[in-house]
Amino acid sequence: MLALLPLLAWVQLVATADAFSSVSPRRGSVSTHYDNAADRRSKIQSRPLYAAVESSGSVTATNSENKSKTSDFGESTAKRRNKKRSKQRSNTNKSPRRRYTRTSRPYENYNTEELKQLTEYHLSKSIPSEKNNDTQETTPIGDMSSEQMQEFAKLISSWSKLTPNNRSERTLAAEMSEQCLRELIEEKLAGNKRIIQFMNADMYHSVIRAWLKTNSHVDLLHSTSLLDLMERTHKGEEKLSSNSIRCYATVLDGWCKSRYNGAELKAEELLHRMNQRFPGDIDVRYYNNVMNRIAVSGKKDAGKEAERLLNVLIESYKEGKENMTPDRSSFNTVIKAYARAATNTKDGKHAAKDARRILSMMEDPTSFGLGDIAKKIEPDKVSCTSILTAWASSGERDAGEKAEQLLQRMEDMHSRGNRGIKPDTVTYNAVIKAWGKCGSHQAGEKSEALLSRMLKLYEAGNADVRPDDVTFNTAIHNIANSNEPDSPKRANRMLEQMEKLYEAGIIAAKPDIITYNSVLDAFAKSGRPGSAKDAEEMLDNLEKSFDSGVWNIEPDVYSYNIVISAYGKRGEAHNAVALLDRMISRSFKGKTVIKPDTTTYNSVLNAWSQSSDRNAPVKALGLLEIMFRLYEGGDKTAQPDVLSISTVINAFSKSKFPGKAREARNLLRRMKKLYDQGEKKMQPNVYVYAAVLNACAYAFGRNEEKEEALKVGIETYEELQSSDIEANHVVYGSFIRLCRKLMPKDDARRNHFITRAFRQCCSDGMVGEYVLKQLRAVPDVYTALLQSYIIDSDVSIEELSIPKKWSRNVIDRKQNKFR
Repeated sequence: MLALLPLLAWVQLVATADAFSSVSPRRGSVSTHYDNAADRRSKIQSRPLYAAVESSGSVTATNSENKSKTSDFGESTAKRRNKKRSKQRSNTNKSPRRRYTRTSRPYENYNTEELKQLTEYHLSKSIPSEKNNDTQETTPIGDMSSEQMQEFAKLISSWSKLTPNNRSERTLAAEMSEQCLRELIEEKLAGNKRIIQFMNADMYHSVIRAWLKTNSHVDLLHSTSLLDLMERTHKGEEKLSSNSIRCYATVLDGWCKSRYNGAELKAEELLHRMNQRFPGDIDVRYYNNVMNRIAVSGKKDAGKEAERLLNVLIESYKEGKENMTPDRSSFNTVIKAYARAATNTKDGKHAAKDARRILSMMEDPTSFGLGDIAKKIEPDKVSCTSILTAWASSGERDAGEKAEQLLQRMEDMHSRGNRGIKPDTVTYNAVIKAWGKCGSHQAGEKSEALLSRMLKLYEAGNADVRPDDVTFNTAIHNIANSNEPDSPKRANRMLEQMEKLYEAGIIAAKPDIITYNSVLDAFAKSGRPGSAKDAEEMLDNLEKSFDSGVWNIEPDVYSYNIVISAYGKRGEAHNAVALLDRMISRSFKGKTVIKPDTTTYNSVLNAWSQSSDRNAPVKALGLLEIMFRLYEGGDKTAQPDVLSISTVINAFSKSKFPGKAREARNLLRRMKKLYDQGEKKMQPNVYVYAAVLNACAYAFGRNEEKEEALKVGIETYEELQSSDIEANHVVYGSFIRLCRKLMPKDDARRNHFITRAFRQCCSDGMVGEYVLKQLRAVPDVYTALLQSYIIDSDVSIEELSIPKKWSRNVIDRKQNKFR
């Protein structure tokens, strides 16, 4: 009979595995979860893993191997381990403190499954049995022994320090640690006085830390609710409450590290709660943490919100609260918030000025009553680099000049002894970027000068300013965008310089495809005759070098798109098509995985729309059909979009193709149908409607065709007016031209339609030069509508003094002509 006991134990194990199930404390209310033992009775009614039932009903070990782990899992196990540790200490000269580090945990030799079984065993022992024939030994709630409490404390610590491999195990660790904590809470609520020496804030902190390891927004909310549970359970206990700030700080850190929207609001709310709960114990670190979360939130008012907290620190410091003294990190965080706002919002100009204002406080703290901490808040490299980033995104015309002035001031401050403000490669890159973003014609020249300055400093021994790939790529990009006649040569010369410096080992930055694409872009944008051909020759050399193995840089889709776009802008459609065919051929032959994408096809379509070929619209329409077939065949990279169709409509509108108004309208209807079927990229916009109206306005030929164009134009205009799309100056100008060109002068509708369209145009603030030019071609209507503003009949349209509100929404009054 005794020989069958091990077998019975393993049978019992199978039953145990089905009966054990961890209950997530998140599923119920924090205040009601496991508030009574009945919640656990339905979950845990089995004996531990390695236990067997003797005839007497007592729990014993099944074999000698398992005795060391589970004979009692309580006092005997603890005593054995303490004896073993004492013996080890007596046999060594090392200090016990050195032997046990802070990362060690109880039951460190147990894996996750063993620790789970051990936890469930102790949980099962604390559940009163409801079955009369159940012989399992249990402990009534309120009578838990000190040894059992010690075991639960050790389990909480062990689960919280566990390093699981996946999220499910991290969640299990958090659930198990909280179940153990709630066992002790029940003992306290039941009046067990022995719990006082075991319950402390560290237990709550361990459970909170375990939940935060799951990196879940829901679990972060649950961790916050555990703070409420701690406050309710231990209300009036001064010792635990005074030490609970660590729990609050951990949850606050969790919110500050969270990537979920609105986390900064939760963090600030908890910070306010901590100020009320622990007056005098909150210091500047907590504020800096919350300000940093606000800074990275991406909100347009992030700078103002962060500065508001900075002002709280400043006022607290002036009131004599030394622990609230703002430091350099406090100011840098606010500057970062404004710098990010300048990048993420349209109002970058004001954000950059606000960032500069905060830097002024750091440079002259005495003027703001912070003279005593001047050294602590002295600007450093981080402060200035953030300002440079803000200026680069501000859109100000003098941003590059201001950035270079700040760079010079940083170098001067460093030469006077401020070691923390020494400019480095990142600093110089930010200045070069600021020059490129400001749109100045000096951007290319200034970028070259800054790069040369970096090389000289590096060769003189300053390793902190070694140019990298970002330096060269940004400088070449700025040269390409400067639109100077010699831009291509200068960009190519800088590329050659980069190659030589890399081969000589002076720099670690090897030219990459971004570098070559920037040079290609310089050729494409130069506008001089033959520049597109020069760009293609460079592309040819890249292909040949890669194919022969001489160079491991392969042209990408952007390389081809740049050259095709260059041909497209010049109307050289045949060259653009030839390059498209070459891309497809190389992919088909297996020489490359690069395939044409939507941008590639749209660039070729644009080439046809600019071409003088009489069959250009038909060829553009044919290419559009190829795009649809490729997309329907599974090639998602060739998916047509709204630009594809609007470009083909433009090709028809600029041609002398018969029936072009009808073709343009059919393309618009096709676009609307596709959008209604779920193709989101086919949503019509104002430019599509303007293209259709333009095709109608420039119709010619027989009277039947003009009448058809007039009908299509009026229907399109009325359809646009009844939609949610706002008309622009091109729409109104094209419609006025449509009416005056296609309607007979004696048609009563002619002047009525023109007058109504112009008044609506004034109301929408879209009166631009193109609109006035078309209106002036109808003298009687022009005089009747603008007689109050026409002083001299010979005055030009540009000199006409009309109310500013009439043209308030025209984007570019000097370049608003559609044709």
